[in-house]
Amino acid sequence: MKAAILNEFGSVENFKILEIPTPKPQFKEVLVKVIASSVNPLDYQIRRGDYKNELTLPVITGHDISGVIVEVGPGVENFKVGDEVYYSPEIFNGQGSYAQYHCAHESIIGLKPENISHLEAATLPLAAGTAWEMLVTRAQLKINQTILIHGGAGGVGIPAIQIAKAMGATVFTTARKVHHPFLLELGADYVIDYKNEDYIHTIN
Repeated sequence: MKAAILNEFGSVENFKILEIPTPKPQFKEVLVKVIASSVNPLDYQIRRGDYKNELTLPVITGHDISGVIVEVGPGVENFKVGDEVYYSPEIFNGQGSYAQYHCAHESIIGLKPENISHLEAATLPLAAGTAWEMLVTRAQLKINQTILIHGGAGGVGIPAIQIAKAMGATVFTTARKVHHPFLLELGADYVIDYKNEDYIHTIN
């Protein structure tokens, strides 16, 4: 298979497209043909060397996958060949998404919703997973609580607004004026123009 290999930290030119062996799914793993991936801040931070102590070069990076299962390993119970799936590869643990194929444990993948494309699905796992961990796992947001989400029009802000509203919260968010109609459509209760408004006074 072809993969984008990062041989040294720094410029994007340090990626090299190389032919490497296609991985073989192990116990409880599936082999996914990668249809789409995406680029997150984490990806360029890794590429420039922000997490060099967490990685051993050369490495295949990338943290969003949408694709099709082409092989299942022994013990897989919940997925089959032909399933369309999406997920975020484990951070700092094994191969990333910048390759034609990727092996993943069945516990970290999900079936791709039928009403979105692979391109759309590949924008979701890391960003939406970050929003979920922020709101549900760490903040333990409850119904009728009020939350302020900075950067509502960003990659994490967009799913965060929708998750918070689904949980029954009142949502304040900050964004440039041009994004206000979109964020209100997503469900935000109050959108603050951070360039011209003081969000502290607005909320109070």
